[in-house]
Amino acid sequence: MNKVSIILKNFIAYIVMIIAVILLAYISINMGNYKVPPNKIIKIISYHTNKIYEKILVKNKTLKNATTNNGKEVEEKIDEKTHGFSSYENVIVWNLRLPRIIMVLLVGAGLAICGAASQGIFRNPLVSPFILGVSSGASLGAALAIVFLGHLTYSIDLCAGIGGAIAVTAAFLTARRADGSVPRLSLVLSGTIISSLFTSLTGIVKYMADAETQLPAITFWMMGSFGNVTWKTLDFFTWLIPINVILMILFAWQLNVLSLGDNEASLLGMNTKKWKIIYIYFIVSTTGICVARTGTIGWVGLVIPHIGRAIVGPNHRALLPMAALIGAAFMLISDNIARVATSGEIPVGIITALIGTPFFIYYLRKKEASVWN
Repeated sequence: MNKVSIILKNFIAYIVMIIAVILLAYISINMGNYKVPPNKIIKIISYHTNKIYEKILVKNKTLKNATTNNGKEVEEKIDEKTHGFSSYENVIVWNLRLPRIIMVLLVGAGLAICGAASQGIFRNPLVSPFILGVSSGASLGAALAIVFLGHLTYSIDLCAGIGGAIAVTAAFLTARRADGSVPRLSLVLSGTIISSLFTSLTGIVKYMADAETQLPAITFWMMGSFGNVTWKTLDFFTWLIPINVILMILFAWQLNVLSLGDNEASLLGMNTKKWKIIYIYFIVSTTGICVARTGTIGWVGLVIPHIGRAIVGPNHRALLPMAALIGAAFMLISDNIARVATSGEIPVGIITALIGTPFFIYYLRKKEASVWN
C-alpha cells in the first residue's frame, strides 16, 4: 500500500469516527426517561451560547446563565412560547446532560491517548496508565483528600495528581536496571506490585474513614461514574485534559522516535530523558485529573490503542488522534449503557471492564508471541 492510499484510508477513518462521535453525542443528549426533540435541543444550546457571547461582548454583570450558576438550576423563568422550550427541558439538556457528555468525551479521549502514549514510551503493548500504577496512586491520593482534606478546594485534584506521579515514578524506578534500561516484563510486574501496594494503602484509608459519609464516598468514587458531573466540575483543571491531548498529538513525532528505543533515539539526537519526563507529565496529569473527576475507569487506555493501531497503523501521528476519537466514542457507549441498563445507574467503570476484559483476552490469545517478544 503506497503513501497516498494510506493517507486516504486514514482520512476516511477520521471522518467516519468524527461522524460517529457526533451521532453518539446526540443520542446521549436525548437518551433518558424524558425525550427532548432535536429542534428544542438546538434552541437550548443556541440560547445559552448567545447569552455567553453577549456577556463576553457586553460584559453585562447582571446576566445570569447556567455556567455562572455553577451547574445549579437556572434562576430565570423560561417562557416556552417565547423561547420555544420549557424550563424543565432547559434544565435537563443544559444543566444535566450537556456537561456530562462533555466530561465523557474529555475523559474517554484523555484516557485512550494516555494509553497509546504509555505503550509508545515504554514499547510495551500491555502498558496503560492504570497498569503503571497511576490509577492506584491517584485513588490513594483522592481517598486521603476525602478523609483528611475534604473541606479544601481542589484537594482531591492535587492529591490525586501527586499520588499518580509518585506511583508511576516508583514503578519506573523499581523496574530500572543498573545500566539504566527498563525491561518490558519488569515494568509490567513492577507496576502490578506498586498498584497492589497503593491499593492496600487505600484500604487502610478506607478503614479509617467515617462509615456513614466518607467510606461510601470513597467506594462509589472508585467505581467510576459521571453521575455527579455539573458545569462546576468543568473547571480549570478539567480543561487541562484537552490541552494535554492536543500537546501530545503535536509532539507525536517525538513519541515515534522514543518508541524506537533509547539507544536509537539518542543516535538520532533526541534527549530521551527530557521527552520521557514531558510525556510522563502529560500522562500522569491527564490520568490524575480524569480519576479525580470521575473515579477509576479502567481498560480504556489498554484496549483502545490496539483498536486504533488496527485502523491507522503504529505511526503515532495518526494513532494518537484516532485513539482519542475511539476513546470518546467508547466512553459515550459505555456511559449510555450505564444510564439505561437498569432502573438506577451502573458505575461506568463496571461497564468498561465488562467490555474490555473479553477483548484483552482475545488479544492475548491471538497475539501472545508478539506481545511478549
